[in-house]
Amino acid sequence: MNTQVTVSGKKILLVDDDPAARESIKLLLSLDRHTVTEAANAHEALQLFTGSTYDLVITDYLMPNMLGDDLARNIKHIAPRQPILLVTAYLEKLIDAGNFADGVLGKPFSVDDLRRWMPTLTERTASPEAPAGTSSVGLSQADLRARASTTTTVLDEILRRKLPARRLDRWEMNE
Repeated sequence: MNTQVTVSGKKILLVDDDPAARESIKLLLSLDRHTVTEAANAHEALQLFTGSTYDLVITDYLMPNMLGDDLARNIKHIAPRQPILLVTAYLEKLIDAGNFADGVLGKPFSVDDLRRWMPTLTERTASPEAPAGTSSVGLSQADLRARASTTTTVLDEILRRKLPARRLDRWEMNE
């Protein structure tokens, strides 16, 4: 029996420099009747954030001019209890990095993955901090590392299939 609670009708600020990714995430959020305000970059997001209130901020990690964790830090400076979900294709690289997001979700993700995060993140403003050693959704660091490793392996395989060998070698050298 599935006892997952579906949260609906929240006001969400969605930040991603990729228009296709923004549209996809917005579509997933609209399934649960969330109101989504879009920002194409972190600077635009900060302007929108200072002019309104949001139940949740969802931001991509890798964006030009300001990374998603820097955006999260800036937002937390303005509103320390603001729930923030960081979404990224680089989940493995963020596990041990200190960041100001309340949760991290690896791309690609499904509507069910997103729905699992919503209750905890949108209730965060009313609840105390999570115990040390756990994420805001109760996953241990070991669980996060395992999920990150799996996600990274899947993404690497996708890249190997889609990119010509010559281009992949250049991409790996730049890491």
